[in-house]
Amino acid sequence: MCVIISSVSYYIFQNYLQNSLIHSTEASLQLLSDSMNSSMDDISQIVRFCQTNANIATYIQKNPNPGSVLSVSTYDRIYEEYSNNPSKDYINRLAVITREHFLQIVSASYSSTADLAAEVPELPYFNTLLEASSYDFSTGFVKDPFYRNGKNILPVIRPITYQYNSIRGGILFLEISSDLFTNALNRYSVAEDSYMYLSVGGHNYRYQDGRLTETDTDYTLTRDLSSSALIDNIRVCEIEENGKTRLVVVSPLNMPDCYIGQSISDSELRDQRRLLWFILGGTLVSIMGIGILLMITLNRMINVPVSRIRAKMLRVADGDFERDPSIEWNHELGEIGRGINDLSENVYLLMNRRLEDEKQKKDLEYKMLQSQINPHFIYNTLNSIKWMATIQGSAGISEMTTALAKLLKSISKGTKLLVPIEEELSLLQDYFTIQSYRYGGTITMEIRVDEDSLLQCQIIKFTLQPLVENAIFHGVEPKGAGHILIHVFYERLTEESPPSIRIDVTDDGIGMSPEKAAQILLSNDDSSTDFFREIGVSNVHKRLQYEFGESYGITIESVEGEYTTMSIHLPCRM
Repeated sequence: MCVIISSVSYYIFQNYLQNSLIHSTEASLQLLSDSMNSSMDDISQIVRFCQTNANIATYIQKNPNPGSVLSVSTYDRIYEEYSNNPSKDYINRLAVITREHFLQIVSASYSSTADLAAEVPELPYFNTLLEASSYDFSTGFVKDPFYRNGKNILPVIRPITYQYNSIRGGILFLEISSDLFTNALNRYSVAEDSYMYLSVGGHNYRYQDGRLTETDTDYTLTRDLSSSALIDNIRVCEIEENGKTRLVVVSPLNMPDCYIGQSISDSELRDQRRLLWFILGGTLVSIMGIGILLMITLNRMINVPVSRIRAKMLRVADGDFERDPSIEWNHELGEIGRGINDLSENVYLLMNRRLEDEKQKKDLEYKMLQSQINPHFIYNTLNSIKWMATIQGSAGISEMTTALAKLLKSISKGTKLLVPIEEELSLLQDYFTIQSYRYGGTITMEIRVDEDSLLQCQIIKFTLQPLVENAIFHGVEPKGAGHILIHVFYERLTEESPPSIRIDVTDDGIGMSPEKAAQILLSNDDSSTDFFREIGVSNVHKRLQYEFGESYGITIESVEGEYTTMSIHLPCRM
C-alpha cells in the first residue's frame, strides 16, 4: 500500500511540477514574444509608410536625379518617419530604390558606396522576397551584403507601386538587425541548462553567449504535450536531440513562419524530483515503522486471543466442554471468549437434559403402548357383542355396536390430520347411527353431494362431528324432533378466483341470535358430555384457519325459531 501510494503521489507530483514549469515558461515566453512582436510591428509600420506615402510614390514615378528638390524633400519625409519610429535602432539600412537611383537611410557604421539600384536586384534572394505575397523570411539571417564585417540581418524586399495604379515602379529594401532578437534574449533570464531557440523561415537558431547560432542538429518529435499549455497558440512538445530528451515550449511570433522556443530546465526537474523522493522516502519509512508497530500490537491484541479462542473451539468440537478462564480478557475478544465458555456449558447442560428427555421418552412410549391396548381390547369386545346380537336377532344393538366400533377404530388407528371428505362423511354416518338410536329415530340426517369429485378433496379429520353434535344438542333436541342436511358443493367468491368447497350443516331447530352465533365461534361449547365435546365449533374454526388460511373457516347463519346453517369453507385440495 505504501509503494502504491508513493508511486501515485510521485506520478501526480511529477505531472504537477512539469505543468507548473510549462506554465511559467509559456508566460515568460509570451512576454518575450510580445516584446519582439512590438518591435516588428514598428518596422512593419515604416514599411507600410514607404509603400503608401504619396511623396515616395511621386519620387518613384519621376525618378529624379540625386540632389534634386524632389529627392531632398522625399528623403526628409522618409527620415522624419524613420526618426520617429521606436524601433529605428533595429533598422540597419532603409532604401527606396527607383530604376536608376535610390534614397538610403543608414547608420554611419553601416554606410557604404554601393550602388543599391544596381546591386540589390542582383541579390540571390531578390526575386523570391519581391514576389512573395507578404513578408518572406525564408532566407533566415544573412550577412549584410553591403558591409564587409556587418552583423547578421533579416532582409526585407517589398515592391512600391505608382500612385494611381498597381504597377510596380520601385523597391523598398530594408535590413532588420539581429539585435531585435538578441537584445530581448539578453534581458531574458534562463537556467544554465535551459536553451533558447529561434526559428526564422525554416532556419533554426540556438541562442548562446549573446549570439544566435544556426544549428542543423536533427531532432525527433516524441510527444505533443500542447494540451498542458494554458495559452491556445503555445505549443509544447517533447523532442529527442542528440540522444537526449528535452521538453520545449514554443511561442509563435507575428512574423511568417517565425517562432521563439525554450527548453525546460532539467536541473530544476531533477532538484524537485530529488526533493519529492526525499519526502516520499521519509513518508514510506514512517508508514512502514507505524505498520510494524501496529503489526506487533495487533498480534498481541488480536492474533494471540484469536488463536486461543480457536483452540478452545477445537476442544469443544472434540467434546471438552470445561470452562477455560484464560480466554476471558477485558476487551471485545474477551466477551467472545466468555460467550464461548457460556455456550460450551449450555451445550453440556443441554446434552445431559437431552439424555434425560430420551430416557423419559422411552418410558412414555412404553406407557403409550400400554394405553393402546385398551382401545383394541374394547374394539374386540364390541365385535364379540355385535356377533352375539346378530345371533340373537337384535339388529339395533348390532348396528349401534358396529358404528361405535368403527369410531373407536378410527380414533385408535393413527393421527393423520387430513382425510378425504368421503372418509369424513363415513365417520359422520357411524356417529349419527349411534345418536339416532339414542333419540329413538326422532332426528333424521341427509347427506347431499353435488359432484363425485368433491368426495376426494381433503378435509381435517373430525370436522363435521362437532358441527352435527352442536346441531343435535342445541338446535333439534330442545325442539323434540328435527332434520339435519349436509350439503357439499363448489362455490366461487368471484369470477376470477379458483373454485373452493363449501359444506353446509343445516338444522330446522330453534335457531339462535346473532350474538350467540358470534360467541360460538369465539369459545368452545363444553355443555355436551359426548366424547366429541372437547372438539368445539370454535376449535374446528381455528384448526381450519391454521391449516388453510384466514380466508377459510366456519360462518354461521341462523334465524331464531326457524333454522341454523353452519358453513365450512375449504380450498379444493386432492
